[in-house]
Amino acid sequence: MNIRFESFIKISYLIIICTVFFSFQIKAQTNDSVNTVTLNNHSILNDTLNKGSVKYNLPNGFIDLIESYKKANYASPGIDGFRVQILSDAGNNAKERAQSSLVEFEQKFPGIPVYLTYQQPNFKVRCGDFRTKAEARRLLNEVSSQFPGSYVVRDFIKTPKD
Repeated sequence: MNIRFESFIKISYLIIICTVFFSFQIKAQTNDSVNTVTLNNHSILNDTLNKGSVKYNLPNGFIDLIESYKKANYASPGIDGFRVQILSDAGNNAKERAQSSLVEFEQKFPGIPVYLTYQQPNFKVRCGDFRTKAEARRLLNEVSSQFPGSYVVRDFIKTPKD
């Protein structure tokens, strides 16, 4: 029984030593310098090694794909976030009730952005532009007494200017 335990210890030490040795070898090989080369207003990585250099050949249409992705992202004026919905109403005079709730909110909470949207068949009044749900809940705690039934919703918010 002791012989098995001792051989187990020796094998464990051998594994630990090999792991440490190979991790140093891997670390030593990752200290290469990386340069960025610009070609026709497009950045291409050029890894300079001690023995030469490596160039990445991009597939046809790859740069166009990146450009279309950039255009799509810059076209949308916001990001995913959270708002507090204080009203969702449908039916007769729903638009007027939504507009009066919007005005009431603006009077009671100046400085907080408020939005009136129509998603068929409901008019919705949502307020705030929050990146986290916790921030939206703080506003919910403030407004829930004056706007019962309010709740936090995920929405597309305006990008913060900070």
